[in-house]
Amino acid sequence: MQIFNFKITIMKKINYKLLLLLSTVVFITSCNKDLEQFAPITVPGYPTGNGIAATIALNPNDSLFSKLIVRSGMSTTLNDLTKSFTLFAVDNPGMRIFVNAASGGLIPIAAPDAVHANFISTLIPAASAAGIINYNTIGQKFLAANISSAFPNYPLTSQIILDPAQPFVRMNIFPVRGTAYSYVNNLPITVAGLDQLAANGVIHHTYTIVAPPTATLKAMIAGESTLSYFRAAIARADSGTVAGTSQFDFLLNYGVTNMTVLAPNDAAFQSLVFGLVYSQVFAATGSTALATAFANGAVAAGPAFLSTNNVTTAQIKGIIAYHLLATKTTSYQPNIRVFSVNIPATPTFIKTLVNGAFDAHPGILAKATYAGPFAIGATFTGLGNFGGAPYSGTPANAVAIDKHAVNGVYHIIDKVLLPQ
Repeated sequence: MQIFNFKITIMKKINYKLLLLLSTVVFITSCNKDLEQFAPITVPGYPTGNGIAATIALNPNDSLFSKLIVRSGMSTTLNDLTKSFTLFAVDNPGMRIFVNAASGGLIPIAAPDAVHANFISTLIPAASAAGIINYNTIGQKFLAANISSAFPNYPLTSQIILDPAQPFVRMNIFPVRGTAYSYVNNLPITVAGLDQLAANGVIHHTYTIVAPPTATLKAMIAGESTLSYFRAAIARADSGTVAGTSQFDFLLNYGVTNMTVLAPNDAAFQSLVFGLVYSQVFAATGSTALATAFANGAVAAGPAFLSTNNVTTAQIKGIIAYHLLATKTTSYQPNIRVFSVNIPATPTFIKTLVNGAFDAHPGILAKATYAGPFAIGATFTGLGNFGGAPYSGTPANAVAIDKHAVNGVYHIIDKVLLPQ
């Protein structure tokens, strides 16, 4: 019996080793098969021909803009055939307009091109030229048909880096494709200047130079002599809030926001103050003379009146919120840059930051006036007008439009808009 069990054990070991040997043979045989053959991958080659800077240099009607590219030191970059670009360029007539403005009128538009070229090559700082070219350059190819037609202008990333520590945080430029006219910021794109192809991208021509902004909304508004009440209103609206948390002042100074501000001038706030005080005193006393006297006294107090108990922080906060245009993603945010040319010629409602608290609020009623492709004015009507029917008050007129900042655009208006 023991011998029989021993034989069985030996047989099991032999069978196991035989099985292992056969598995190895099968594995080796499998490994010796030819590898599956795949089609070779075609490595795309870079384009040949003239880059964007070279294409512009070859066009006689772009000779002045070519001088600006040379002055900027961007020729090599724009001719790099390993990259793709979209450049908003300017033909010679548009460059003459730019040089006339940049020279403070010293160089007439009708001066010979040699005079304009000399100004560009010698008197425009190279850093300024580089700023202009970088701002008008997008690191992708956008044919005219690819530019968004959505309201308002769709932001595209320029080559200006806002934070050296974060190279992907860049200043935006705002093209939009329209039916009659297309624009970059508030300047029209010339129809004849669309889709000029280069080996590494595409060139579109604008009416004149689209200049990059250089200061924040806060800094620019601080320099406006007619906006002292508006600044006081922002300070009152922010009172009681923690610095840097949903403050209007913080938003106006935050470089990567994208805002549109309707800024009532001092005369507009004085009219509001007079109306508020007059209506309150007249309602309490029924005396026209007394109401007028108190209202005049309130106006005489200047912007400081907005920090008194005659108005509440909530009232001022609501007024400021009604002057910041907004759109809704998950919530309403002051995140659109509406240039005058984005406003239709027929009255159109645009939402404001007030909609963050009252979603159903219609917003403000906006309308632009055009002369050809250019917006020459805009009006804005608020819902409230001291007891009248909604939107029946006199519209606010924009006394200055398209004041462009790094983080937004503001229009100065001659009336305070009331949200209710």
